Amino acid sequence: MTVICEECGKVYHIDPDKLDQYKGKSVRVRCGSCGHVTEISKLFEAAEEPADDFLAADDDSGMTSMEQDTDEAEPEPEPAPRPERISTGTGEIRSGGWLGLRGKMMLLFLVIPILLMALSGYFSQKQLNRLATEITDESTELVLQEGKEKLMQKARDVALQAEIYLKAHPDLVREDFFYDPDFSGIAVQSVGETGYTCLIQQPEAETGQNWTIWAHPNPNIIGIDDIDMIRKALGPYFDHFFEVLTGAQGMKESEGFYRWKDPDGKIREKYMAISPIRLEGMPFLLMSTAYIDEFTNKTETLKTSAQKLATDTRNINFGILIGAIVLIGLIIIIYGYRLTRNIQYLTEAADRISVGDLEAEIDVHSKDEIGNLADAISRMQDSLRFSIERLRRRR
Repeated sequence: MTVICEECGKVYHIDPDKLDQYKGKSVRVRCGSCGHVTEISKLFEAAEEPADDFLAADDDSGMTSMEQDTDEAEPEPEPAPRPERISTGTGEIRSGGWLGLRGKMMLLFLVIPILLMALSGYFSQKQLNRLATEITDESTELVLQEGKEKLMQKARDVALQAEIYLKAHPDLVREDFFYDPDFSGIAVQSVGETGYTCLIQQPEAETGQNWTIWAHPNPNIIGIDDIDMIRKALGPYFDHFFEVLTGAQGMKESEGFYRWKDPDGKIREKYMAISPIRLEGMPFLLMSTAYIDEFTNKTETLKTSAQKLATDTRNINFGILIGAIVLIGLIIIIYGYRLTRNIQYLTEAADRISVGDLEAEIDVHSKDEIGNLADAISRMQDSLRFSIERLRRRR
């Protein structure tokens, strides 16, 4: 319960339970500041219930500074200390803690949303990159598989054509394969843009014949059975080539990747498919080969475009995030400053009123809840002023 001296306006906080015993009795008390004496019954008429967080700075002694002029027991209420309050010199206000209202607004409406947006953007970008990689990798695999099947089918088709021709021309010897234009046109065909087919002979233990090419786009290697020449040309890449080649021994199909050295010295990956020409006594194989990049060039272009799109999307998202940070930060700083300024202003006004400064000016023109709070404090100020005037008139 708050009691105000009707003479000097000094504010006292009294425990209502201790005053109940004086109701209906003629008891007088003296103000410790001005010495004004009034009756308890008048104090009851002027008493008002205070808010829980309202405490006047000059109420350090409660009613201990007032003297009772009767033999009745004197009420001696003392306000309990509140450690969560700090002294400001004009009164006591609740501590704002380690994080003020503006800091809380920055945390709740800027830091946390931006973190969530950043995490969402990060995982979205990660998924987008993963999706682009998977699509291009699967596309490359499908195109490569199609190219491998195409090369093997080409080797089978040309081997069948050569078999039919050789059956129809049994007198055609292997030394004349390349020089017979009809057979050479069958055995040596183009595959795509860079690939070709050629006819080779597997080694014969009886004659000592090594791997020999009998039909090839390059006439300079026709009839040469020196495999060491290829070994020297390919160097460390020869093993892969020879592994695919020897896989066809025994008149079997064989296929696989190998690296080939171009005339300019560049090493490029190729794919080779071998199918046997099934003629009794003729150990001939039909080989179909082509560069791998001929099949994968289109998918590489697609992969580059997908990566560029993912990068552009990342940059756009990053720009939007930065823009959102700047915009939200400015809004919070400007609005938060106005809000906390008005709250601080009203806090100081309420603190001045609590120590008896009933003429404190309250100048807030906000049309929201802060404006409603300012109007409520103004009405409280007017009510206190009228109550004191009424007490003075009764005196």
